[in-house]
Amino acid sequence: MPFEQAFKLSSLLLAATAFSGVILARGIPAWIAVITGLALILAILGAAGIKIVPRPSQHMTIPARLRSLALLSAFAFFLIDLTVSRELLTAGIHFLVVLLIVKLTSLEERRDFRQLYAISLMAILASAALTTEAWFIPVFVSYLLTAVWTLLLYHLTSAHQAGAPAGDIATAPMGITGRFFWLTNGIAIATFSLTLLIFFLLPRIGAGILQKSRGEGLKTTGFSERVDLGMIGSVKQDPQVVMRVELPDRPVHVPDRLYLRGVAYDQYDGRSWSAGNIQRRNLGTFGDGTFAIRPSGARQAHVAYVSIQQDILLEALDTSVLFAVPVAEYLSGDLTGVQSDGMGALYLPFPASSRIRYSVTSRVHDVADDERRATTLDYPRQLTERYLPLPKLSDEVHRLTQHIVRDTLSPFDRILAIQQHLLHNYRYSLDLETTTSLHPLEDFLFIRKSGYCEHYATAMAVMLRSIGIPARLVTGFLATEWNQFGGYFTVRQRDAHAWVEVYFPQSGWTTFDPTPPTGAPPAPSSLDALFRAGESLRLYWDRLFVRYSAKDQFAVIHGIRDRGDAIRDLTGRWIAALHLAGNRLLAVLRHIPERTAADGVVTLILPTLVGVGALAILLRQTLRFIASPEHRTQRQQSKITKIYRQMIHTVERAGFPKSSAATPFEFSGMVAAKWTAAADAVSQLTALYCRGRFSRIQLTAEELAHAERQLRALQRLPEMYS
Repeated sequence: MPFEQAFKLSSLLLAATAFSGVILARGIPAWIAVITGLALILAILGAAGIKIVPRPSQHMTIPARLRSLALLSAFAFFLIDLTVSRELLTAGIHFLVVLLIVKLTSLEERRDFRQLYAISLMAILASAALTTEAWFIPVFVSYLLTAVWTLLLYHLTSAHQAGAPAGDIATAPMGITGRFFWLTNGIAIATFSLTLLIFFLLPRIGAGILQKSRGEGLKTTGFSERVDLGMIGSVKQDPQVVMRVELPDRPVHVPDRLYLRGVAYDQYDGRSWSAGNIQRRNLGTFGDGTFAIRPSGARQAHVAYVSIQQDILLEALDTSVLFAVPVAEYLSGDLTGVQSDGMGALYLPFPASSRIRYSVTSRVHDVADDERRATTLDYPRQLTERYLPLPKLSDEVHRLTQHIVRDTLSPFDRILAIQQHLLHNYRYSLDLETTTSLHPLEDFLFIRKSGYCEHYATAMAVMLRSIGIPARLVTGFLATEWNQFGGYFTVRQRDAHAWVEVYFPQSGWTTFDPTPPTGAPPAPSSLDALFRAGESLRLYWDRLFVRYSAKDQFAVIHGIRDRGDAIRDLTGRWIAALHLAGNRLLAVLRHIPERTAADGVVTLILPTLVGVGALAILLRQTLRFIASPEHRTQRQQSKITKIYRQMIHTVERAGFPKSSAATPFEFSGMVAAKWTAAADAVSQLTALYCRGRFSRIQLTAEELAHAERQLRALQRLPEMYS
C-alpha cells in the first residue's frame, strides 16, 4: 500500500477510534452517533479507493464559505448548549462532533489533518472522562497504536512532498514494507510501555477540567425518610448491580448470606415507617483517616463477637447512605466525610457522583446466654418510650400475638416464636397487586398471608412492641450471590431487603429476619460463570486502574524495595561463595607443578567438592532465610496493628482514653498507673505492636497468637465493667 493512501486511512482510523470511545460511553445521543458513524465510514471507504458516492470532479469540495458558516453555527450552538445544560463536557462533545463532520469534508491540506488529530485527541480525553469501565482499555490501546502509525506516516509523506505545490498532495513512490511494519509496531509498543510508566508515576487525582459533573445516581428505594409497605417489592426484579463486597480476611467457609445494613426506622403509623427527629453528626477520625463509629446502644462489651472486614465498591446511587455489615465499628476510604444518625445509619455528606470504594470493620455478635434464659429484661425508660409506641391496632393482631407466645417463658423465646410463626405460616410472593388498604398489616396477616420482606418485618416489629419488647425496622441489602472468580459478593437492586432489630440490654441491637426464602433458586445458566468472570475483571480494573492512588503507588514502591533488598542479600551471598571457591582453586593451581599428577587431580577435585558443598549449604541457608519470620507479609503487620487498635478500643471503654499526643509506651505507662490489672496485658501488647509495626523484624505466628490471647484476657477483666 502506498504511503499516501496508508496515511489517509490511518488518520481516519485515528478519528474513528477516538469517537468510538465517545459513542461507547454514551456521550452523544443515538441519532448523532449514527450520523457520525456514517460520515466516518464513507470517508474511510473513500480513502481506501471504494467510491460509494460518485463525484463529478476529483477536486470538488464544499465551498469554504459554507464550511465557515457551519463552524460559526456550531460554535453558536455550543454556547447555547453550555448555557442551557451547564455541562462543559457534554456541550464540548457535541461541538467536537460537528467539527469532525465538517473536517471530514475538507481533508485536503496538511493542516486539515493536523486539525483532525487535535479533534481526535480531545475526543479520546472526553471518553476517558465519561467512563471508568474496562472496555476503555482496547479503545485506548487501539488509539495509541493508530496514533503512532499516523504520526510516522505524516512525517514520511511530508518529506516526500516537500517539493509538491501547496494544496496538492502527490502520491509518494514508496510503500509499506515488512521492515517498516515491524519498526512502527515496535515504536508503538515502546510508546505504550512509556504510557504505563507514566501511569505508575502519576496516581489518579479524580479531578480536572473534563471531570464529569455530578449527575443523577442509580435509583434506589427504601432508604429515604419514609418506607411504605410494598415499596421495596417494586425493585425485586431489577438485576442492576448496586455494590460489590469483598471479604479481605477470606474466611474458609464463606457465609451463605450477608446483611448489609442501611437505614433504621423507629416510628410506625399503621401504613408506613419513618425516622423521627434524627440528627446527623460528623464522625471523628484517627490519624490515618479511619472514621470511628459510635452507634447508640451498640458498644456493649458483655458479649463475645467476631470482627469481619469488608471492602465495598458502591455504585453511584441517588442516596447518600453507606452500607455495612452490622455493627460497624470503623470505616476508612478516600471520603471527604462520614455522618451517622442516632440509630447507626451511615451517610456521606451528599450522594456520590461516581462509584466509591470504602472499607468497614464490623462486629458481629449474638445474644448473650444469660439474656436468652432471662424471664424478664430491664429496658431503659428512654428506649421504651421510643421503640414501643404503636398506632391503634385491631384486636385480632393482639389475639394472634398472645396465641403465638402463650407457651414461652422468656422474651428471647417470644422473639423466636414470632419469627418462626411468620417463617412457616406465610408465603413470600413477588406477584402481589398494589393495595390501597387502610390496614395493610391486617390484610397481610389475616387475608393475603403473603407479601414482601417489609410486610414480614413490620409484622414482627409490631407484634414485639405489643408485648413490650423494643424493636425497629431496618432496610438494606441481603447479599447471597458469591462470585468465586473475584472472591466477593455481588449485590443487586433485587437484593434490597428489610428485617428487624431487637434490643437487648447487654447485647444491644440484634438482627432477626422473619422473611421466608423465596423458593428454590433458578437453575444456573451455562453463561453464569462467564458473566461472573467478566464482573471480576471489571472489579480488578476499578481497583488497579481507576482507583490507583498515591497510597497504592507507595505500596508498590515498598514492595519492590523489600524484594530488592532480599535479592541483593541473596546475590551478595552467592558472589561471596563463588569468590571463596575461586580463591581456593587458584591456590591449588599455583602448587600443581610441585606435585604429582595424581595429587593434582585430588587437589582439583577436593576444592570442587568443597565448593559444591558450600553452595549447597548456602542454598539451604538461603531457603531458610526466605521462609524466616523476617519475610512475613504486610498482612501480619496489619494484624498486630488491628490487635493494638482493639486494645485501645477496649481500654477506652474502661474509661482510659488515649490522647493523640501520647506515644504507645506513654499510654501503656498511664494505663499501668491507673488500672493495675490491665498493666501486664497492655505492656506486652504495646511492646509487640511497636516491634511488629516499626521494626524490620516481623513477628512470628506464636507472638501473634500470644497477642490475641493477651487481648482476650484484657477484654475479660472485670474492672472494665465496674
